[in-house]
Amino acid sequence: MKHTLGILTLTVGLFMASCSNLLDVQPRQSIDSGVALTTREGINAAVTNVYTYQKDITLYGRDLIAIAEALGDESRIINRAGGRFINEGQNVINSHLLGWNIYYLGINNINLILDALPSSPFNEAERERIEGELKFLRALNYHNLARVFAYDPKVRISSLDRGGVPLVLKGVSTPEQIENHPRASVDEVYAQIYKDLTDAVAKAPTTGAPSRATRAAAMALFARVALYNEDFTNAIKYATDALNAGVGRFVGNTDYVAAWRSNSHPESVFEILFQTRQESLGVNNSLQSAYTTMESVAQVNSLGALRPTPLPTANGWGSVVPTTAFLGLHQTGDVRRQLYQLGLNRSGSIVEECTKFVGKSGVIYMDNVPVIRISELILIRAEALARSNGDQAQALADVNRIRTRAGLTALPTTTTNAQLQTEIELQRRLELAFEGHRWFDLKRRGRDVVKSTGNVPYGDTRTLAPIPVREIQANNKLVQNAGY
Repeated sequence: MKHTLGILTLTVGLFMASCSNLLDVQPRQSIDSGVALTTREGINAAVTNVYTYQKDITLYGRDLIAIAEALGDESRIINRAGGRFINEGQNVINSHLLGWNIYYLGINNINLILDALPSSPFNEAERERIEGELKFLRALNYHNLARVFAYDPKVRISSLDRGGVPLVLKGVSTPEQIENHPRASVDEVYAQIYKDLTDAVAKAPTTGAPSRATRAAAMALFARVALYNEDFTNAIKYATDALNAGVGRFVGNTDYVAAWRSNSHPESVFEILFQTRQESLGVNNSLQSAYTTMESVAQVNSLGALRPTPLPTANGWGSVVPTTAFLGLHQTGDVRRQLYQLGLNRSGSIVEECTKFVGKSGVIYMDNVPVIRISELILIRAEALARSNGDQAQALADVNRIRTRAGLTALPTTTTNAQLQTEIELQRRLELAFEGHRWFDLKRRGRDVVKSTGNVPYGDTRTLAPIPVREIQANNKLVQNAGY
């Protein structure tokens, strides 16, 4: 079904940073353009609508999670969805992550609100709260743009590096205001993300989690960005600060699976919230349908206990599924293994599927998506400590916290640094699987992607997504990634 974006009349069809094509959208919330960014009502509505972009199919609605998994080495593609994900699973050139226009439309809306804030009717404290919230979202957009379309800072290949992404920091509301921006360097992009997150940590609200940006979310994103930048000092600092912020809770062994059945994951520091039926992307486009043939938590639970004959009718495609090799990484008794179970018969096949995203809102094909959760922060700190030869006892304690919660024995104090790093990487794979991390983890470490459908050597053209051709044609300052 068609996904609609709720945006202001003022910004419907806004031109992107490097392109003058219109976005075909149907706004659900509209405010007269003459007052949209001059009143409290208008600005508050505009801020709320900025979150809507993250629900687009190319972002957290599906692709930033499911296609990232298809590109990596932990999934295989079952051809029972009309060919969906087949090319991505085989890493066919030009079949990659998308979203360029959605990222920049979201950024433009953020910029317009930030530009309007100084003359808005809010008091200084209110302006700071809105600024902090928006700068978190701008940083999130720019980091996702950078990790999709550019090399990560410490693993760049100089002969292939064409830079980061254009930095657009001023809003555009008319065609005459459009400027062509070149790609900023990767370092410049990260410097801007750091600047935005520094402001967000200082100014974002302390309440509203996990569906709204908070200071804890800004700290958590800062930890992730710093890890990608191999800035281990800041990764450790901000992971620790976020863990101490009191947002989200580390779930235990007995409620681990149940946490994934809750409307909002208890560990979420920031999550994309789907609230209304109109936001459902449907059987053909939803994240739920990409991963499983099952329609609801109740169905998952009933099939897990007893598989009736005949099986219920499949209500999802279940195309992106775990490989046997990945499932084999789970030790006996690992509670996380329970999140993978046999699905329903679709196109003559029944396979094990990931059930992390199954209609938790009570509406089929609609799910809330954790963006950053407590377990990732623990693993960020562990990795940063281990790789920087920092506090090895704390790194060991962190990885053992993940292991023992899963039902595994703790590693001994005699564990070497090399063994510790290997274990942290393994636990990151097992803990964050099918949440859209593995492809990016391989990329930020400069690793080859090794898979049965054909390897993707690091630095291959397919390591980076292509910038859309229409953007290159519209902006003579924009340089395409190597090989496209």
